[in-house]
Amino acid sequence: MKLRDETIGGFAAGVTGTVIGYPLDLVKTRMQTASSTGSQRNNTNMFVVMLGVIRREGFFSIYKGMLPPLVSLSLLNTINFTSYSYFRTYYKSQRGWDARNGLAGATAGPIAASISTIENFIKTQMQLDNVSKKQYRNSIHCASTLWKSNGPRVLYTGLGVNTAREIVFLGT
Repeated sequence: MKLRDETIGGFAAGVTGTVIGYPLDLVKTRMQTASSTGSQRNNTNMFVVMLGVIRREGFFSIYKGMLPPLVSLSLLNTINFTSYSYFRTYYKSQRGWDARNGLAGATAGPIAASISTIENFIKTQMQLDNVSKKQYRNSIHCASTLWKSNGPRVLYTGLGVNTAREIVFLGT
């Protein structure tokens, strides 16, 4: 497959996956943090949680903070598809089971983590902000506020563990 095709496929996968998956990720985050915020306590039904969020905060609240993941995951998937294809060629890996395919994916891991760490951090801040203080107007405001108060390194909170996760995920 040509790198151009990998690039297009990665971009399309990023957009589609984000638009469909983001509301589900919001529900997961709300369910995981319910005990700490006091909302939706003991609720393990994702549909009830989703409908509760829509009723209390409005329909578009399930997409609050989606812009950074939409941009970054589209970019991330484009880079992942393209770099994996590049590294498969570089390592001369074969179709099917070949350890060099895993190596190609693992090599792309740190590249992916440099993007996904920021996306995950801002996304989580925005999802939790809707529950608690509501201090951020949008994702850019969130990132700039955190940058100003904590410095640019705050956006890479969790980079080490995220890099390890990406290496394992992309290498398997």
